Amino acid sequence: MKKIRFWSLILSLVLGLSGCYKEGALHASMENEKVYSEYDLPQGDHDYDKDILEMFKKYNTLFLYKYNPKDIYYNTDEYVNGTYFPEKDSTAAGLFDVPSDEAWVGKQVKLLQELWLDYYPEEFLRQQLPLKVFLVDSLYSAKSGYGSPVELLNNNYLVCRGVDYILVTYGSSRIDEMTKADKYEFKRVLHRVFLDYLDIPVTAEFAAIGNYTIFSNVNNKPYIYRYGFINWDNSSTPQRDWFSYIDAIVDHSYEEWISDGPSGFLHPSKDTQGKIREKYNLVIEFFKTNYQIDLQKISNDLSSYGE
Repeated sequence: MKKIRFWSLILSLVLGLSGCYKEGALHASMENEKVYSEYDLPQGDHDYDKDILEMFKKYNTLFLYKYNPKDIYYNTDEYVNGTYFPEKDSTAAGLFDVPSDEAWVGKQVKLLQELWLDYYPEEFLRQQLPLKVFLVDSLYSAKSGYGSPVELLNNNYLVCRGVDYILVTYGSSRIDEMTKADKYEFKRVLHRVFLDYLDIPVTAEFAAIGNYTIFSNVNNKPYIYRYGFINWDNSSTPQRDWFSYIDAIVDHSYEEWISDGPSGFLHPSKDTQGKIREKYNLVIEFFKTNYQIDLQKISNDLSSYGE
């Protein structure tokens, strides 16, 4: 089979809260650019290599279990990976990756299809998936000091993103050891990182509802629900407010949204003015109308993994 060949872009990677995030992401366009990379498909002769090649044809995205570490660790103008010096038994702070075990990549790809890709229309994914999806076993950060990176572990990351890639973990035998809670967390982070990667601009209708001047005075924090905000720390601009709603919809089932609990943002005790419901409806309808995506279904289905 004729191999596919592309040239690579410079990547960007910055650590963030639910995985690795890059600040100031590019706005998603409706057309995937034809960008070239140094990677060839197929990368091996496993049965799943045929599936990965079919996924490339379908989505115009390279799912890669063999990769050059520089494509993960370059942060535009610096190299952000850590280094272990065995002769000194010391570690320089940074990121460390563990490549996928090729015996388990087939299961890893199927898991991504089930927990992530199946929730989006094929044409949407073809237009909006990044150029590359790196398949690894794990990604973690370590602090500087004497000892191995594992001994100096700082954070583990389930999912990571850069300018033109998303990195996903669980490419090893531990995929068979995932509990329902593990699947819940992995799925939740997958969708949050992907939707964050898209950086879809806030709509004018949504932005018009909020009074963002309240964030200039911390004394207004107890009244955020009254003004239609659900997160004091991440809602100070229309775009950040928009993302806080997208994140919360993916994170919490509709039952949670209407409950009298900490995530019951639509409950009358919190949504006293109806502004949260108004914003919620705008986000849900925007994704259904423009992309045929049911965001609430993603989080509703998540609840079954947490049992």
